[in-house]
Amino acid sequence: MELRLPTPDEEPEFRRMLAAIPADNPAFLHFHRPGMTMAEYLDVLQKQAAGSDPAPGREVPSTFLFAFVDGRIVGRVSIRHSLDYPLGSLMGHIGYAVLPEFRGRGHATELLRLAILHARQHLGIARVLVTCDPDNHASIRVIEKNGGVFVDEVDNHANGVRKRRYLIDAPAYD
Repeated sequence: MELRLPTPDEEPEFRRMLAAIPADNPAFLHFHRPGMTMAEYLDVLQKQAAGSDPAPGREVPSTFLFAFVDGRIVGRVSIRHSLDYPLGSLMGHIGYAVLPEFRGRGHATELLRLAILHARQHLGIARVLVTCDPDNHASIRVIEKNGGVFVDEVDNHANGVRKRRYLIDAPAYD
């Protein structure tokens, strides 16, 4: 697995991935709008990572990368460069998702592992906070396989959604 942005010649794979995003996960692609070209979208992602044009409510820079396996986009990861309040304490440093057709193959575990390494090596984050819904048993397993130590469950008082919070010490090298 490789975490990176798609290249211009991979636009057909990017479009295939867009069509495969489940309707129940409209936030799969952060900052994407219908009709946006891949070049426009990649420009938005680069600005988010640089912190030069933050989206409303997301003033903290974030790196968004795609997970490629054998030329196919199987998932994505978003890495917040720091934890702002209250979003950061509820959502953590790393958010990840795998497309439905690629679930159950260990991709989420590898995706999170690589995201943790990226956070350490490129952003200097030595300890990451990762969260999930209390009833998301698959994510709980993925986080724990990656060394996640359960901290607590917290409520988002704005919407009542509970989150399980885990800390993971990121290795300096892999």
